[in-house]
Amino acid sequence: MVRTPGFLADQVMKSAHAATLVSRRDLGHGLIELVLGSDDFREATIVPGDSTAFRTGRTEFRHYTPARIDSDRGELVIIVHRHGSGPGEELILGWDAGDDVAVCQWGSKKNFRYEDGTNPVLIVGDATVISLVMAFGDRCAAEGRPFSALLEVEPGDVEATRGLVPATVVARDGAHGLEAEAWLQQHAAEIDPTSTVYLAGHGQSIQRQRRVLLDLTPIDRKGIRTQPYWADGKTGL
Repeated sequence: MVRTPGFLADQVMKSAHAATLVSRRDLGHGLIELVLGSDDFREATIVPGDSTAFRTGRTEFRHYTPARIDSDRGELVIIVHRHGSGPGEELILGWDAGDDVAVCQWGSKKNFRYEDGTNPVLIVGDATVISLVMAFGDRCAAEGRPFSALLEVEPGDVEATRGLVPATVVARDGAHGLEAEAWLQQHAAEIDPTSTVYLAGHGQSIQRQRRVLLDLTPIDRKGIRTQPYWADGKTGL
């Protein structure tokens, strides 16, 4: 995890949204639904691909993807994947309903955010990508744009994931990303070659999935966007 100089971290927090935890709900085996409330959210919008963060230490933040925002209720929803340990999980699991929560202003990288158009959108990832799929799926549905997603999750999270997102959900069996990679190999001929593809989640899986798409489909490499959220050997990205 890249550390932020203390004085910069303090500046980030000065512009953070003052929110409260409305609810925290366990979903499946390793998924958590966070609902955060703030009057700020009544006027806020999200662009699919946006990222927010919570401060976990003097110089550290953990980043999460907003799934959707309810302007009428002033509520922001985020789906969190529990890896098993870490500052982000410890922070979130320490919250109780009604607790104050500082939610950093959100934004996205220019090359990994929703772009207007009519061509199909495909997202591939793991459980850390569920919020991204929800955000993209909502936007595409509102615009009548073709949308599909492929998610590889732990076996205990398959049912909950299917209840959250319009996606093909496969259970992980072995190393991360292998089941999603196999699905892409088997169904490559069915993928619309005009699709814009977003690969997110596990860094090493993204590399292999991108190679499959380039080798087995006519999708232009410029139409494949990548954003690792985590990687083997690293505490965070």
